[in-house]
Amino acid sequence: MTEAKSKKVKPDIRAITRLVPPAGNLVQGQSELPIDPQLAKEAADIIAASQNHYGGSEGDAGLRTAVAEKIKKYNGIDIDVDKKPVELMVTTGGTGALIGIAQSYLRGKAALVFEPYYPYHRRIIEEFGGKTEVVEQDDELIFDGDLLLMHCRQLKDRKEFPLSMIIVCSPANPSGKVLTQAELEVIAHVAKELDLLVVSDEVYEHYVMGDTPHTPIAKLPDMWERTITVNSFSKSWNISGWRLGYAYGDSKLLSKVNNAVNVVYVCPVTPLQAALSRVLMSRENYYDELREKFRKKRDFVTNSLAELGFKTYDSGSGFYLWTRIPEGNNDAIKFNEMLMAKAEVAGTPGAAFADSDRWDNYMRICVARKDGILEGAVERIRTALK
Repeated sequence: MTEAKSKKVKPDIRAITRLVPPAGNLVQGQSELPIDPQLAKEAADIIAASQNHYGGSEGDAGLRTAVAEKIKKYNGIDIDVDKKPVELMVTTGGTGALIGIAQSYLRGKAALVFEPYYPYHRRIIEEFGGKTEVVEQDDELIFDGDLLLMHCRQLKDRKEFPLSMIIVCSPANPSGKVLTQAELEVIAHVAKELDLLVVSDEVYEHYVMGDTPHTPIAKLPDMWERTITVNSFSKSWNISGWRLGYAYGDSKLLSKVNNAVNVVYVCPVTPLQAALSRVLMSRENYYDELREKFRKKRDFVTNSLAELGFKTYDSGSGFYLWTRIPEGNNDAIKFNEMLMAKAEVAGTPGAAFADSDRWDNYMRICVARKDGILEGAVERIRTALK
């Protein structure tokens, strides 16, 4: 367990993205796949009908109803869309929800993240006056529950930047790790023991494809009243530029977030919400088909990289690969620069997601690309490593 450090020089993900051609971009965590044709048509029709005005800060009523149906079906949680204050809100991407949470709960306080962590979690915490604390995990991405409780207790009791929140990301960005129910129960125990909030980032829930199912921590006993769950449509619907996500939780928690995002964003994008509301639950097998599509992408890239000496973590999900670069290479930043020079391909070096040096020989590979892009990138990597 370490306090977050700020001195380590980290790779700039967006800078790497600008340096590599689109055909070799395995860097940025967004889907490059085409938008659903029906969703595109609905958006065009609604915009043409001039439904382009302000909406409520909590989001479009039709989309909130559809999202509540989705949460009931896939997460087993009942949401009352008519409750006031709200317990479900549409947000300006998952990031918009996180910003509202930080504004509401983290100024002058600390939040805990698990390394390797999503850089935007840390950035948002600190941009809005909070402090980041980092939990290191071992080489198998396992944390020690007893040490977690002890460390959190120490942080909770300090005078400056007392710990108030644990951020959970499952499946995780960058590693793809799906937290087991036992691991979630440990985190829940710590949160209840020390009266901490939990923010659960579940953006990648529909890419779970291993033996460990996705479990929302909000479903665990006595966790609803202390958990805000954040999700997004950016990845699963290939609409990262639309900036649509959602957050749900106890209305007492969420009302502060709704007030905060109202000040910053006023409302999510009105016509695009309406378009998504029409298609979100219209196809019974949409997420099953998505999962199988990504299973093939994950398996192809994992197996191809294994032939080249990469060792990929068995995460149980399929949007990202967390892979150790071939033996004899200990610096993923330099290795990535070599790939850009020789193969015009890049991933994201592990140092971008860590304060410690443990992950310096790892890379995150995003497989949310067309099959031809993945096949060409793998072949160029193969040639570069000969």
